Amino acid sequence: MALATAGITASIIIVIYVLAYVFYGKKLLEQKVVRADPTRKTPALAKFDGVDYVPANKYVLYGHHFASIAGAGPIVGPAIAMAYGWLLPIIWVLFGNVFIGAVHDYLALMASVRHGGVSIMSVSENVMGRKARYIFLAYVYAALILVIGAFLSVAAKVLAGTPEAATVAMIYMPLAVMLGILMYRTGLGTVKSTAIIALILVLGIAYAMKYPFYLPTISFLGFTIDSYHFWVILLAAYAFVASVLPVWYLLQPRDYLNAYLLWSFVIISLIGVLGVFTYKFSAPAYTSFAPKIFVGVETPFWPAIVLIIACGALSGFHSVVASGTTSKQLANELDALLVGYGGMLTEGAVSSFAVIIPIALAWSQPDFPKLLEAAGKANLIPDYQEGGILALDKVQRFIYGYGYMVGKAFGSLDTVGKVMASFAAVALASFILTTLDTATRLARFAWQEMFDWLEERSRSAYKLIANRYSASFIAAAIGFVLAYPYVMIGGKLQPAYNIIWPAFAGTNQLLAALALLTSALWVYAILKVRGKVTWLIQVPAWFLWITVTVALFWWLVYVAPKYPPIQKYGAGSIVAISLALDLVLLYLFVRGLQMIKKQAGTQPA
Repeated sequence: MALATAGITASIIIVIYVLAYVFYGKKLLEQKVVRADPTRKTPALAKFDGVDYVPANKYVLYGHHFASIAGAGPIVGPAIAMAYGWLLPIIWVLFGNVFIGAVHDYLALMASVRHGGVSIMSVSENVMGRKARYIFLAYVYAALILVIGAFLSVAAKVLAGTPEAATVAMIYMPLAVMLGILMYRTGLGTVKSTAIIALILVLGIAYAMKYPFYLPTISFLGFTIDSYHFWVILLAAYAFVASVLPVWYLLQPRDYLNAYLLWSFVIISLIGVLGVFTYKFSAPAYTSFAPKIFVGVETPFWPAIVLIIACGALSGFHSVVASGTTSKQLANELDALLVGYGGMLTEGAVSSFAVIIPIALAWSQPDFPKLLEAAGKANLIPDYQEGGILALDKVQRFIYGYGYMVGKAFGSLDTVGKVMASFAAVALASFILTTLDTATRLARFAWQEMFDWLEERSRSAYKLIANRYSASFIAAAIGFVLAYPYVMIGGKLQPAYNIIWPAFAGTNQLLAALALLTSALWVYAILKVRGKVTWLIQVPAWFLWITVTVALFWWLVYVAPKYPPIQKYGAGSIVAISLALDLVLLYLFVRGLQMIKKQAGTQPA
């Protein structure tokens, strides 16, 4: 495409997002569908407990929600999808953002708020019956376990490979705790507390660039633990501890602080785009409809794109975040548009401006090796020169593509480009950590809800297996088992996320379809919204459900059999069980819709 420049592409994306937020989000969803009411008391106020139900400033909450949903998915997924060229991934991100992802996030958040802050799984009980709730909970729990396993593995890979990001991670968490104490326990206020901690964080990032943190390889009782495995152990322990702490202590302030890092990351990418406004992409707009992505298997764009871009376009995990932690902190119903709809659009901006556009620019540039050499990655130069940026690992595509774009904008690849590549690694590690402990907390909520029937029969037994410590430990432990081993792929030992990723992505996207169908039924049955507007919710939901269901069956038939036995039967079993639960939930959805229509037909309009 001759007109494909960084500036033109970015301008089109921004215009689409602004129009979507104003007309699709505010005027349609907020005002006509949900009819948000600023005078209605939210669960954060009505059920305040100082631990999970805590009202938050809308910008603080936006930071928490955005940071929680924007993990590795909107970065790693699009980096993999560039095998199709840059055009198909960016179309999928834009289409998914506007018509599926942002609608899904906003409705899941508001449905939870209107039902007392319960999860989207519990909302399903009100529209599909009690069976639907427990089946949905089981499905979501399995999906969250895959999230924890995948992100533990990705985070360990990033921290082991970019030790400067590890230094920031070590500094970041104590600063987040300090910010929470300053904001909520000293009376210093949000602005002053933020200014103090932000200054220390900037100094900390500068320190990290100079003093990267390396974990040693150790041998113990005949076992060798390298830095990757060391990080998996430490991160699993961190996920457990962070998930049981009160939200004001770490989760709220950490995610709020992370939002500034995230915004800096996005703003710098926009500055980079402006600096290379007239630069044409060196990447082809289109390479192949079915390049070999998964273990040498030809991977068709449809339906397999949902197994690759796990977030960025849409994500079922967002509905669990929105209805699990965010709805318990929403202080005003009008805040939900910024937090839910706006949060999803911002995640799409991360995929577009910080991943797809930079990689498309750096695809086959003659001066790109200069950046790799400056970053101490000269060993990657021959691969790049032979195969372009696709010859690099998916995380390296993102990190060095981002560094190249910003460095090129400032005319300095060996200094600015190198620093910005390190900053990209720091940002990625921070995003992953927020999603990791949020997913563990949400798995705790799902586990506790699955056993609420036991509380009625034996409170002591319920307290034993479903208290916040045991529920969080079980989730973190299973995720650890999934993430810890290397796997053999193509004769090479690779981190576990290479196996877990498509299974995690598929179950995650199928969750989005189920959550959106549940939200559509909530809109029809509870809000009693009728007419053509309901098709704007149901049609995307059905399209997504068909796409993901076909994709997962395709994965089971063509991809899973090529995995090593443990992964083939482990990941394959989880996906097969998920598909079975999916079909049961679909039946309950159709039955619920028919019952509601029948009731509506016998009542006055």
